[in-house]
Amino acid sequence: MRLAVAVFSAFVLTGLPALAAEQPDIDICTKSEEPDVTIASCTRVIDNQTLESRTRWAALYFRSLAFETKHDLKAAMADLNEAIRIEPKRGHAYSSRARLYKEVGDDEHAFADMNAAIRLNPGEPLFYNRRGLFYTEKNNYEFAVDDFNEAIRLDPQSPYGYWNRAQAHSFASYRARAIADYSEVIRLDPRSLQAYAARGSMYQSQGDNELAIADYNEILRLEPKADYTLYSRGIAHRDMGNLDQAVTDLTDALEINPKYAPAYYERGVAYRMKGDREHAIADFREAIRLNPTNSTPSRNALESLGEPTIAPGAPQRGVLDLLK
Repeated sequence: MRLAVAVFSAFVLTGLPALAAEQPDIDICTKSEEPDVTIASCTRVIDNQTLESRTRWAALYFRSLAFETKHDLKAAMADLNEAIRIEPKRGHAYSSRARLYKEVGDDEHAFADMNAAIRLNPGEPLFYNRRGLFYTEKNNYEFAVDDFNEAIRLDPQSPYGYWNRAQAHSFASYRARAIADYSEVIRLDPRSLQAYAARGSMYQSQGDNELAIADYNEILRLEPKADYTLYSRGIAHRDMGNLDQAVTDLTDALEINPKYAPAYYERGVAYRMKGDREHAIADFREAIRLNPTNSTPSRNALESLGEPTIAPGAPQRGVLDLLK
C-alpha cells in the first residue's frame, strides 16, 4: 500500500489550494509517517470550513490511512464516507473504502466501490490492479487477468501488474504464462527477490531444476541468509542427484533456522540416497521431535528403514504430553 499512497500523494498534492497559515498542517497531514501526527494535523485541516472541499477531502483521505494504520477501521471508514460525500467524483476514496470493505468481508460493497473508482478514473492502473486482486481472491482468474492486462496497458513499466497477473496465472495452473510474467517483473526490477523465488519455484515444480537453481543462486547472491531458498535449492540439487551439495544447502538452512523440521526431513532423504543410514535416521527423528503433529513422511521413512520413530532410550510421550 505504501507505493500506491506515494503515487497518489504526488497526484493529489499537485496544485492543492490552501491558505498560507494552513500550509504547514497540510504538508504534515499528507507527508507524515507518524499516524498520531497525521491525525492531529489532518483534523485541523478538516475542521477549517474556510478551505476548499478538495483540500478537506485530501485531509480526510490521509487521516483515514492513519486510522487504518492504527487498526481503527470504523474511523477510517467514516472519513472515507465523508470524503466521498464532499467530493463524490474522486475515485481514490472509493478505492480505499473498497479495500476496507474487503477487509471486513463485505465483497458486494467492495466490488461496487472498485467499479465506481474505475468509472470515475478509468486511466488509473492502481484501480484495475486492486479489483483484479479482489477477483483473484474469489478464484475468478479470467476476470482478474483482464484487469491486470488493463493495468499493464496503462503502466507497462510497473512490475506490479505483471506480478499480479503472474500470480493469477500461477493459481490457474498456466505455468508458462506465469513464468513469462515473473520474468518481466525481474526485467523491470532485477532485485525482486519474490519474483526470483516464485519463478524458481515454478521451474522446480515442473522439473526444470537447473533453471530453478539459477534463480535461487541469484536470491542468495542478494540475500545470503535466505534459509527457505537454501532449503529449496537443496531439494533441487538432490533431485538432480547432486547429493553432497543438497546436504550442504540443507545444513546451511538449518544453521540459520535450526527448528525448521521439513529441512531435517529433506536432508534425511538426501542422506538416505547417499547410503548414510545413521544420519538419515537422526534427521527423520529430529523432524518428528520438532513437529510431531505433521511428521507422517518422517515416520514412514523410518519404518521403511526398519527403525522405530523414537530413538532407543528416549522418553516416551503420550497424548497428555502433547497437550502440555
